[in-house]
Amino acid sequence: MINLINNLTMVTTFLFFTNLLLNKFKDSFPQYSHLYPYVSGMLHGCLGVVLMLFGEATKDGFHLDLRTLAIISAVYMGGRAAGLIALLFILISRFWLLDLSNDVAIVAGSVMIVLSYVLSAWLLDRQHRKSIGRWSIIIGSSMVIPCIAAYFLSPIAEVYGTIMVIIMYTIGGLFTYLLLTHLSRSNRSLYLLKEKASRDHLTGLYNPRAFESIFEQKMMETEKTQEPFSLLMLDIDYFKTINDTYGHSAGDAVLVCFSELLHRSVRFSDHCARKGGEEFVVLLNGCGAEQASQTAEKLRRLVEEQQFTLANGERIQVTVSIGVSTYPLTEAQLLLEQADQALYRAKREGRNRVVYY
Repeated sequence: MINLINNLTMVTTFLFFTNLLLNKFKDSFPQYSHLYPYVSGMLHGCLGVVLMLFGEATKDGFHLDLRTLAIISAVYMGGRAAGLIALLFILISRFWLLDLSNDVAIVAGSVMIVLSYVLSAWLLDRQHRKSIGRWSIIIGSSMVIPCIAAYFLSPIAEVYGTIMVIIMYTIGGLFTYLLLTHLSRSNRSLYLLKEKASRDHLTGLYNPRAFESIFEQKMMETEKTQEPFSLLMLDIDYFKTINDTYGHSAGDAVLVCFSELLHRSVRFSDHCARKGGEEFVVLLNGCGAEQASQTAEKLRRLVEEQQFTLANGERIQVTVSIGVSTYPLTEAQLLLEQADQALYRAKREGRNRVVYY
């Protein structure tokens, strides 16, 4: 029983630190986010192997450990692909590292880990990950029931020992559920705090500090990939006149409507930010000069045709001036400066136009 308690301690410690590691991975290398399930699966697979090595061997050839929790946790944290990788790691290691003299033990162990994956992949979809009922079904079906079956198939199994193993399996499964649920909620809270800190309070777009971080990350990516990207610098024309004529609340309403239009008009992979006042910036991923100019002209027309509704119900029309710069035609470090220069040139030349640097 001491080894099973040690197993549970390992699971707890592993899940806590792996959660920190995987969150750090997602924050530091967002360009490799598609690799997250595979990294998670390999880590959980290693956990399963360690749990087997530090498990408890019985006299009749059974090997007691909590390896199934590694597979269930992999599915919970990384999805089905992560769980499948963990399953393969553990299944191969079971035949390589442990005793193969007891056929019943081999079948029982294999059934437990395969069943844990199948049930987890089926029951732990995203909207039901926090369901204690579904989690209990997985633990009962993949850990408790096979343990009871093994007791009846083993000629020297003890009632007391089997009951204690079942209790430990149940406690370990429910404790893991509580820990993963807590970590999931903590991750969500941390994400919301980061989002709030990185967003402009009025428009909901990225604030200047957040955009600076995004732009720096993009420049580091570009050094490796050499993929083109563009910047659009936008400024609402005669915005001061709107504030002076209709009041600052009307100006705020225009900014909010403009931000919504901007956000709807670009792709999900692009980044929009409010640089300050009535000035905005958009980073267009994978856009060369021609596509960026077309996007900027499309935005200019959409703003010109849009009617902006003020708080008093009155509708007004505004225009926007846009400056465009593109990498690699311009060095990445100079993109912001040159997009800004193009914007001011557009304003000097009469506003409501797109100027490419």
